[in-house]
Amino acid sequence: MSPEARPVGGLSRVGGRALLVLPLALFLVSPTRAATDLRILPAYFSGDYGSGIQTEIAYLPLILVAGSERQEFRATIPFISISSAQPVTFTGGQIVPGRSGKGSLTGSTTQTGLGDVIVQEQVFLLEGGTVRPWVSVIGWLKLPTADKTKGLGTGEADYGPGAAIIQPIGPKMNLMVDARYITHGTPSGSTVDYQKTRWLDAGIQLKPSRLTALNLFFDDRQSVLPGTEDLRDVSVGVDRRLNAQAVFRAAYYYGLSKTAEDYGFYAGFSFAAGR
Repeated sequence: MSPEARPVGGLSRVGGRALLVLPLALFLVSPTRAATDLRILPAYFSGDYGSGIQTEIAYLPLILVAGSERQEFRATIPFISISSAQPVTFTGGQIVPGRSGKGSLTGSTTQTGLGDVIVQEQVFLLEGGTVRPWVSVIGWLKLPTADKTKGLGTGEADYGPGAAIIQPIGPKMNLMVDARYITHGTPSGSTVDYQKTRWLDAGIQLKPSRLTALNLFFDDRQSVLPGTEDLRDVSVGVDRRLNAQAVFRAAYYYGLSKTAEDYGFYAGFSFAAGR
């Protein structure tokens, strides 16, 4: 496996979930030279997220990935539009009824604007091979850039550590696990303190050819609200290399818990420089 065949989650669901914007791994075997990628992966998700409030989310992230042989930095700058039957707050891929300072508002609403910017640094402690796994540690930070009065974010920072393993199984298959422990800031006016949450993504990638990768992932993330069911879903995706600079990426999500989306999908492209 090349140094670039690494997890690139970032549609880890909008605002932090497996993307709302992106699955654990969307990587594809490629040349070994480190590179800078720009990923544009429009996404759409629908459901009530266990809140009883039907919500539609359109998410357009611009994802910059800059990597070297043993590390990878990623910055996600998202634009988001949320349409709901009642005012809601979006946080970590979860919908929470009401808004900070706007709890008395009722009725359907659509809000659009800049979402929370997410930055991540991933350092590879063990370089994998045909049998040996890739092992990495992760630092993750959500910056409160979204407008909390519109419900596009909480107005608080979230952060936490993580670790990931990619285990090759033969020349055409990889097993992947990504675990994180995230501290969430509680927004002003909330009647409940947001709890720290455990995130777990696990999946398999099959590479039927040098240009194509197929991905299947399971995602389980604790709710920020104590006593609320975990957010769980599965996703299936494909990455198809078009040329030395461009890769087409797409995935479909299906919610397994009432707190997750009913369904969602994304489709877009990544463009590489430095190869």
